[in-house]
Amino acid sequence: MEEHIKKLTLTAREYLNKPINERIRKCKEQVWISYNQVQIIMDELEDLYDYPKKDRMPNLLIVGDTNNGKSTILRKFMDKYPMYLDGYTIIPIIKISAPIAPSHNALYEKKLDELLVPYGVNESASKKEYQVKKVLQDIETKMIIIDEFQDIFHGEIKQQRKFLAGLKHLGNDLQIPIIAAGVWEVQSVMSADPQIANRFETLKLKKWNPDIEFARLLASFESTLPLKEASNLHTKELFKFLYDMSEGLIGELAIILQKAAVFTLKNNKEKIDLDILNSINFVKQSLRRR
Repeated sequence: MEEHIKKLTLTAREYLNKPINERIRKCKEQVWISYNQVQIIMDELEDLYDYPKKDRMPNLLIVGDTNNGKSTILRKFMDKYPMYLDGYTIIPIIKISAPIAPSHNALYEKKLDELLVPYGVNESASKKEYQVKKVLQDIETKMIIIDEFQDIFHGEIKQQRKFLAGLKHLGNDLQIPIIAAGVWEVQSVMSADPQIANRFETLKLKKWNPDIEFARLLASFESTLPLKEASNLHTKELFKFLYDMSEGLIGELAIILQKAAVFTLKNNKEKIDLDILNSINFVKQSLRRR
């Protein structure tokens, strides 16, 4: 047991002797685990954040499966550059979700809504565009992030192209990088407009393979759980079971282990085993889609 406790994170160790309800709450918190793919994306975001202004700014498209960590990575990066006051409000990074009804007008309204800037619904798109650009210049925004980019699929092709054109003009005029993130199909939408496709470098966040890296990931997750006994999630039987349940998706794995840790504590146990994994209420993503 002592060897296991030494492997826990400092925070996890601090919770071991706290009341069960506090340990359960801790298990439900989101944890940050870095790994090679994440570091590549974080380094690229860092490089773009400090990019000098020029006529053709580089942009980035992050693609991957649903619940494989894209939004978590973006939130973690934004945490490094929060809003602050310097005589006036500075917002270094603006993040929105792509509008379900895409158009250049919807793009500007989304940004104005995020910034709590009033506008007339019936005003022209060009006037809203002017508002957006003026506000982003005033608050010294250095990067725009658009998450859930696949949502523009819900619109007509003509509207999608207007949205992409508005995005291009915004980046050009403000001379700041634009980061888009979405599922794999986003690439096909981008490729519909060669001018847009050529402006976005693509980084792929792939599923995990059942290899040594996944075993290390399991060990990293286990180190964050305030359980007094070693579950040894990386061992063969649990490894295979957890990989099959998560289907190689880190977000799915996080949910499984959260549910398992909570179930463990509620049943006065201190480690996760196969019986517990078989007892939690979890349906893997491929079956949920059906």
